[in-house]
Amino acid sequence: MSISTRHVVALLLAGMLLGGCHKSSGSADIRILNTSIDYSSLDLYLNNGTTNTREIIAATYGTLTSYLGVSSNSYTVEFTRNGVSSSLDSLDEKLSNNTHKTYVAYGNSGKFGILEIAEDQTQPDSSYTKVELLDAAPDSGSVDVYLTDPSVALADASPTFSGVSGGSIAGGGYLTLASGSYRLRVTAAGSQTDIRLDSVTGITFSSQEILSIVITGTSGGVLVNAAVIPQQGTETAINTTYARVRAAAGIPAGSNLSATLGGTALLRSAAANTVSQYSLVTAGTQTLNLTLDGAALPASSQALTAGDDYTVLVLNGTAVSGTTTTLITDDDRLPSTSGYAKIKLVNAMSALGDPLTLNVNYTPVASAIALGSASSSTEVTAGANTEIDTVDATTSTTLFTDTTATLTGSEVYDLFMFGSASSTIGALRTNR
Repeated sequence: MSISTRHVVALLLAGMLLGGCHKSSGSADIRILNTSIDYSSLDLYLNNGTTNTREIIAATYGTLTSYLGVSSNSYTVEFTRNGVSSSLDSLDEKLSNNTHKTYVAYGNSGKFGILEIAEDQTQPDSSYTKVELLDAAPDSGSVDVYLTDPSVALADASPTFSGVSGGSIAGGGYLTLASGSYRLRVTAAGSQTDIRLDSVTGITFSSQEILSIVITGTSGGVLVNAAVIPQQGTETAINTTYARVRAAAGIPAGSNLSATLGGTALLRSAAANTVSQYSLVTAGTQTLNLTLDGAALPASSQALTAGDDYTVLVLNGTAVSGTTTTLITDDDRLPSTSGYAKIKLVNAMSALGDPLTLNVNYTPVASAIALGSASSSTEVTAGANTEIDTVDATTSTTLFTDTTATLTGSEVYDLFMFGSASSTIGALRTNR
């Protein structure tokens, strides 16, 4: 019995899919590294002016897809959410035979972006490695990246890549470094104390290897991860092992509070209404120890996810039976638009107990937030002389007003409300 032409074509297509997704021996090879937390599954379309074909389907967050072989041609390369036709972003490309390219997808909702790795670079000399840096973590702000011997103290090192902005490839392209073991550290630009990632153990740079290091974002927005991709090879993930944590003391006036989490001191004999700076705490389940007015309170366990930001909110007042602790997850990713700021309300009014509402320029941005809770972050227009009002959601009484607040664009703020109805304290804090 003969096999129809249609069946032959079907068998050939199936064979190519099983054989590594290459359409022809002389094809251009493309793939996706999806680093976008908000766009958890992506499709890639190729439009050659005649046909628009979905070529890569469901590239999931945190993964590097296999190469797909496509015919050489000029294309509009378009990215969409998986199963959605509307475009997130596109670029015009000339894809040539026997070339390899990785597209790095990144960004939050409304801020999707693409970086490219051209993977046909010439090898360096023996005993050397070529390295480029791509920053796919715009929420972290400009960063310095250090590649040093694992034993070198950061204070004794200079950045290998300086002031790299999110959504960019470090200027100068590839650097040629001596092969060997390197420690990767990322800090805020110009600050060796604001550490965003530390690989601790060495990364091996092999002789004549060509590497792309991709800085990637986290849910908290400030700490970063990294992916190390050898040319035409598979990625190695280097993920932070830390969370950023601060503490807030919603305790009576005249009291003091100490707080230690996983051995890291967050507060030391701090007065009421204090909000600490963020500290790095090893992720995982950690023990929280509190001391209120010199008396140790029962220890508790707090679960921290690597890369996240948290506030440990401690309450003790007339409306609270004893002392309570709430672990609040902070979204410190940047606003979607540069002319906006993000703000959320934290209800720490332990001597009141009522839910609170937050208005910014007379517009409600958080409604009926219960004691010991925080609202979600809301984007508001940035600017000087912004009016912020906090209202008791039960009695409709205005508790706090600031008519001259300055909200800077691309900043993230929390308004902590402390005290009682007769003695209200509003503390506006920047989170970054």
